[in-house]
Formats: sequence, structure tokens, C-alpha cells
Amino acid sequence: MKNLNVLITQVGTYLQQTLGQDLLLEGAWEGAVNLPRYILQTYEIRKAKLSNNQVLLITNKEGTQALSALIKQMALIERVARIPVIWIGESIQGYVRKEMIAQRAPFIIPFKQAYLPLLGIQFQERELARLPETQDKLQVATQVFVINALLNNLPNTSNPKELALSMGYSLMTITRIKNELLAHSWLDIDIYKKSGLLQLGIQDDALWEATKPFMQNPIRKRLWIRNPHPSIVEFPLAGLSALAKQTDLGEPANVVRAIGESDWRKLEKELDAIQVVPEQIDGALELEIWRYAPQKVKISNTQEWDQVHTVIDPYSLYLSLEQIDDDRVKLSLKELRTGMA
Repeated sequence: MKNLNVLITQVGTYLQQTLGQDLLLEGAWEGAVNLPRYILQTYEIRKAKLSNNQVLLITNKEGTQALSALIKQMALIERVARIPVIWIGESIQGYVRKEMIAQRAPFIIPFKQAYLPLLGIQFQERELARLPETQDKLQVATQVFVINALLNNLPNTSNPKELALSMGYSLMTITRIKNELLAHSWLDIDIYKKSGLLQLGIQDDALWEATKPFMQNPIRKRLWIRNPHPSIVEFPLAGLSALAKQTDLGEPANVVRAIGESDWRKLEKELDAIQVVPEQIDGALELEIWRYAPQKVKISNTQEWDQVHTVIDPYSLYLSLEQIDDDRVKLSLKELRTGMA
């Protein structure tokens, strides 16, 4: 067997190239003292972190053992450790690979094959195996990514770490975005294989037309606020108020603003119960509670992330209003769409 440190280094390089994630080795696992002696005689065990998941990497000290024993011993180690256990090695036989996948036993063979059910990923010969069926609607983070791409807001390199930092997401979330883009065949697979960068294979109108059927209405619910808290006026205009700002539509009777769910939960604690009403009343502010914070989408590529917006982005606005059966609104949305092109 190769030197364990060399093998782990190769595993880390492989995962960075294929997954765009760093494997952070944390050294010996202190819990090993609680394992039976025969386990310690059979395996080298190291603790590591992968995509914010604590994991144990195990490899045979020498030779191999029966497949059934390997799977049982991995399960035993996992019960003691209470974190996922991943077997790593230089090679793996076909029937062993099939059975380990059937038993959901994770493994990595650097530069050849990997099965990581904790990340929902299977690689083979540096390429992704068949991905799960695409879902009817995009995950919220993927929708935010696509809208920012449409607005040319993403970092030029599209490096996963840079994306995570600039968008305020974890590397795990960026991985989920990547998987969904791959499942829909929107990612430039050649660039991804070569450099691990998340660059879309389609742009502008073609991207909008391809992704729109899978986009969600950003609004989860609407509320009306009487005598709104001063901080509410800092949230961006949304709905018909935002549409009126960008088209010839007249201003609505009630001002409409948008807020993300997490910000709403904080704000709700500051409001009196009588201030929040479930239906429109004169003079009340209409507040849209969004699936994602409007600030996750920059209005222009010169605006800083998380800076206060005066109006929501045009793509989210279109998605929030397209189901309204009103000829004036439809005409204004058509005008908005012309400006988006």
C-alpha cells in the first residue's frame, strides 16, 4: 500500500478537481481507543473535514479482507464515531464497488472512482456518473445563482470558494448548486472537468428561456403592516410598486416591499400583533415575505452584496407578478421584459 499521507493527498487533489471542494485533514482520531483491537490492527484511521462534514478516512494497513467484513466494520466504526466513514484505497474490484454502492458504503479511489452518498455524488474516471432526475423547481440558492448570472454579477473566475464568499453561501450550498446545474446540463462541463470552475454553458436570453420554467415565485406569503416600523422602509420596493418604478404602470394604492424569511422572523418580534393584518387595508404597507433575501441578488454589478436596494431585481419581479391576470400588469411586464433583454 502507498504511504497513507500520499494516498490522502491524492484523494484531496481528486476531490478538488472533480468536486471543487477541499479535504482538510485533521489528524488522528481520538475516539479510536474505543474500537476493538482487531479494527485498529486492520485499518489506518484519520479524521478530516469534507464540505463542512466531519468524516473519518479509513484504509487497510495491508492486504484486503472479505467484502462483508469491510462493510460491517465500516458500520461499526461509524456507530462509535457518529460521523460518516469513507474507505480509501488504490483500487477496487468491480463487484466490490457495486456492492458497496448497494450498501451505501462510501469509498474513494483517487483519480478513478468515488461514491459519497453524504454529498449525493458518484464519480467515475474523473467524470460525474448519472445525476438524479431534475426537480420541477430549482432550489432557492440555484435560482439566486442563475439570476445573478443573468445580471452579470458573478465573479469572473466562478471558482467555488470565491462564489461561496461573494454570495454568502457555504461551500456545501455551492456544491448543491453545481449538482443542479449539471443535472440540467446548464454548466459548461468541459471547463468544469478541466478546472473545476462553475461557468454556465448558456448566457443571456438563452439562459433565461432555459431556466425560467424551473424558477419559483420568490414570494412565500404576503402581509400588510399598519404603521410600519421605520426599518421596513429600508427594504426594497417590490410587486406593483417596483413595476411602476420601471414601467409606465401607475403607482398602486399600497406601497409594496420585499423581505427575506430570516429578516422577517427578526422583524416580526419587533412588531405589535395588531400591526400585522392578513388582508389589504388602506394605508397599510404590503410586505412580501420571500424565499430568499432580495439582497442576495445585486441590482447591478457595481453594487455591493447585501447593500440596501431601492427596488428588487427585474427577474425576481417578473416571476412574482407573471401569474396576475390583469391586462395592465401584463403589458407592463412585457415592457419590463424588453428592458431585461
